Amino acid sequence: MPEVEILYDVKNRSGTVGNSAYVRFINKTEKVVEIVWLNHTGKYIRYRILKKDYFVDVNTYNAHLWVAFDHETKDRLHIDKEFVYHPKTSKEFFKQKYPDRVIPEHYEARIRAFITLPLYSLRYNSLLTIRNLLKTSEDADKLELPTQLIEDLKKVIVLRNNLAYTLNSQETD
Repeated sequence: MPEVEILYDVKNRSGTVGNSAYVRFINKTEKVVEIVWLNHTGKYIRYRILKKDYFVDVNTYNAHLWVAFDHETKDRLHIDKEFVYHPKTSKEFFKQKYPDRVIPEHYEARIRAFITLPLYSLRYNSLLTIRNLLKTSEDADKLELPTQLIEDLKKVIVLRNNLAYTLNSQETD
């Protein structure tokens, strides 16, 4: 098996300062979902696993970033129609949603964040389907496909395997 490594998201990581944000993550997919916090270095930290229609209440900060994955395939899912969720404080949320209303200074409310399936292109969806039948990137070389498809397939296999390793390594910590 090829080497796998702990995933760090170098572009996205949680800030160290922020205001309190109260979120309810709700799984609206048919899948079992992993809720993951990106820590201050960009490391993926599994927070909770949710079944269909289950939810979890999280007290977090508006500088923290969150992502969701299909527990089985490790495919990225949407949280409020985005791959990376940026929580809002109650004030931020209601000012954006109802700009003409006055929000009391110390008003706090839990904001619902719906986890849903993204709409992938047919090509990418096909790559994911084939990927789910393969264990390693070397398995892709055995397929009679164009070189570019083989290379793209290898990338999604390695990404899935690295993510699985990252999240599963936390179970032994």
